Amino acid sequence: MKMQINAISRATATMSKPTLPPFLIDPLDLDEPDDEVVVTTRRGLIRLALVAADTASRFEREAVGHDPVAWMIAPRALFDGRSAIDACLSREECLRAVLLHGLSIGLDADPMTLDALMADDDDADDPVPSGRSAAAYDGDGDDVDRRGRPQGERPRLWTSFLVDQRAGGMIQAFDAVVAADRAEAETRLRARHGSAIADAIEISEGFDPNTPMAEALVSPAVADMLAQVAADPGSPLAAGLSVYIEQRFAS
Repeated sequence: MKMQINAISRATATMSKPTLPPFLIDPLDLDEPDDEVVVTTRRGLIRLALVAADTASRFEREAVGHDPVAWMIAPRALFDGRSAIDACLSREECLRAVLLHGLSIGLDADPMTLDALMADDDDADDPVPSGRSAAAYDGDGDDVDRRGRPQGERPRLWTSFLVDQRAGGMIQAFDAVVAADRAEAETRLRARHGSAIADAIEISEGFDPNTPMAEALVSPAVADMLAQVAADPGSPLAAGLSVYIEQRFAS
């Protein structure tokens, strides 16, 4: 009987405590010998830092009444029930999170919806439509674009900046929409901001990430996405695109 008790005692001593859920782990506590070890790469850590920074930046910018750290450690449908700190070490989930915050699509979303937005529209793999020459499909023809649509119907990316002084202080805003022409883009932006400040909105075709306002308001991840949309505004990534980023300064 004594030998059995000792054997049980030894087995118990070698067992580690169950892994704690992230919300019960205090990051300011000292490390413990039985803390869970997570093996990753430096690239994975940078992805996690990117998502954390984008989350905090968005919550501050939009005055979201939610703790960014709590968002990072809570399970999300966006990551198939995992938390951001576990999921966003990988590229696919990192891109989902960046897109979610960049487009301000709520605090959670159906992963299939975001995956559809991120779908790689590789034109090199697109087959040449039947009855059309390769030259016309590659954009060398005058009458159609590379998807066989009349050139006049091809959507384009339109971006705008707004600096306006209001009762509560100054507002700086950036918008990006995909529209058929400038008139449609102006109509949509006036509906968003109001016709009273229409003259203060500077609208241009495409996206220039090097302007001071773009550098101040648009994150690198969103800027990269907009550059892709500007290069191919007919791609699935551009479908229904509408970006609004706002920064306020209290008077």
